[in-house]
Amino acid sequence: MLTGSVLTACGGLEESAAPQPIEEPATAEQGLVTLVSCPIGSTVLNYSPPLKNTSQAVTTTGTTTYSNCYSLFGGVTSGNTPLNVFRPSFACSDLLDIGTTNSVVTWNTLETSTLTLTRLGARVEGLSVVFTHVGSVVSGKFEGATAIRTTTVLNTDLDACSSPEGLARHSGTATLSLLGLL
Repeated sequence: MLTGSVLTACGGLEESAAPQPIEEPATAEQGLVTLVSCPIGSTVLNYSPPLKNTSQAVTTTGTTTYSNCYSLFGGVTSGNTPLNVFRPSFACSDLLDIGTTNSVVTWNTLETSTLTLTRLGARVEGLSVVFTHVGSVVSGKFEGATAIRTTTVLNTDLDACSSPEGLARHSGTATLSLLGLL
């Protein structure tokens, strides 16, 4: 074995020099900056028929409205995301599942951002359930940005799933942040 040595052209052994580190090209480290922050928002979701603990065909309609938005480049101060989705099999337990959704935010500037978000989880904080979604802006204004959305609803709203009437509606607060490189 010729570890640490290389053969020279004449067939003799020559000690190899210690390996030299490969130099990386000089780059400035860039961190993500907040392109848009919407710290105040509200969401209202309606279920027809009302959600129950057993699966059934359900149409979900509603709106999430973002306000008091701050945009790094100015102009964006609010946004609105309507929802109208038919699900052939949907139950209350599906509200807590990890899943991916697409949504379109229409900004006050009349520009749109299409988001693909994955619900990473739901956690109970006192009387509230906080849903966290992370994804990206796949097209439109702020394309390529990372998107983080949180929605908070009352935990007691979900108790309606066990009632004969079911959960017809729930509402709560919402926030949205879009992060990207400059």
